[in-house]
Amino acid sequence: MSENPVLKMRPFRVTEIVWETAEIFSLEIEPQDPADMIEFQAGQWVYLHLLEKDGTPWARAAYSIASAPEESSKRLKLGIKLEGDFTKRASKLMPDDAVSIQGPFGVFVTPSGDEPLVMFAAGIGITPLRSMIRQLAKSKEQRAVTLFYSNKTIEDAAYFEDLDALAERADWFTSVCTLTRGAPSDWPGETGRIDGAMLDRHVSSLKNAVFFMCGPKAFMDGIRRMLEERGIDTRKRLKQELFG
Repeated sequence: MSENPVLKMRPFRVTEIVWETAEIFSLEIEPQDPADMIEFQAGQWVYLHLLEKDGTPWARAAYSIASAPEESSKRLKLGIKLEGDFTKRASKLMPDDAVSIQGPFGVFVTPSGDEPLVMFAAGIGITPLRSMIRQLAKSKEQRAVTLFYSNKTIEDAAYFEDLDALAERADWFTSVCTLTRGAPSDWPGETGRIDGAMLDRHVSSLKNAVFFMCGPKAFMDGIRRMLEERGIDTRKRLKQELFG
């Protein structure tokens, strides 16, 4: 029986680490053999395996791909938040260090069709949604997308600048960043937790929208309650990916 290609252990090497915030970094990796590059759908995740010096596996963890498929023909970008020994070790990787990946996995992906998309992210939960948004931008679709992105402070908001820049030039995309603690005096965005009033300010109609959310459980429980209070059938119209 042939090996399932999703489960194949693929040797990759580190190309770069980019710190997006004080606690979140993008790990950019490429296959040691170009034939081992994976094909994935925006929103999917992979297992990242860290290795001992002799090349044997040390540990693995699951991370969403932050880049769009259209910009990942040679490299993958994983969004990682410092939490525990695995991420601390990953943050110390250097260019050309060997790692392995398995995947892609997951069904939290961009849906087909032209229904408006309303997305909710908290913290590092932005990662798979960023992949979806960048995919839509690369495909030049004019599908309406509204992103609600919650962070404690602006310093915690990974990928904020490129999302904000996309919203400036793409009339189909609206980025709503809200800060729950300590917004600067000149902050032009929202403050406080995402609630029904905030949703109503930025989304004129929920009638045909498909909803996505990614973040800690408490965050997603609150989003689900908010949508159900507005009559949304969350079993059919809400997709989720749990982080943390």
